[in-house]
Amino acid sequence: MGTWGAYLACQAPDDATKILPPGATWGPEPWSDFVAPGWSIAATEISAIGDFDAITAQAAGHALFAVVLDSDVADVTGTIDGKTHWELHLNEKRAEDYDLPGSGIPNADNTDLHQRLATWIESATGRVVPPERIRDVVTTDRVFADDSLRSLLYVIGITTEHTSFGDDRPGL
Repeated sequence: MGTWGAYLACQAPDDATKILPPGATWGPEPWSDFVAPGWSIAATEISAIGDFDAITAQAAGHALFAVVLDSDVADVTGTIDGKTHWELHLNEKRAEDYDLPGSGIPNADNTDLHQRLATWIESATGRVVPPERIRDVVTTDRVFADDSLRSLLYVIGITTEHTSFGDDRPGL
């Protein structure tokens, strides 16, 4: 059995732990050892989230909200001031198994997504990440969707190290 978790990364320090409600079996996890300056990250169990849209609506500035389903797939949304700027599925081939709606365009072919994410990253972190690098990260299926999410957080610049549950870190 894999992870069933919700993750929130916010630009403002400590915002994530204030917004994301603790779960019955695990509370917010700040990941303080690897979080880039100016960001906060929290994690909780999915059952602690009553209204997924309300979570992102509370986040000021740039925020990334992800839901990991049994470590198979991650549904990820990037927002600015609570408004969605991009959405994607990591390990997207498994999204249909969980009835997650798709964009109709696979991540590999979605150049608009790559560009929107690159623009979001630059406005959030000041880092220029080429759309081709983003394409590589969002199209690499890993054993654990958690690792795909951690790769994305690292490439964006939200975390300073790529941590992994498995040994599947291609290209990092």
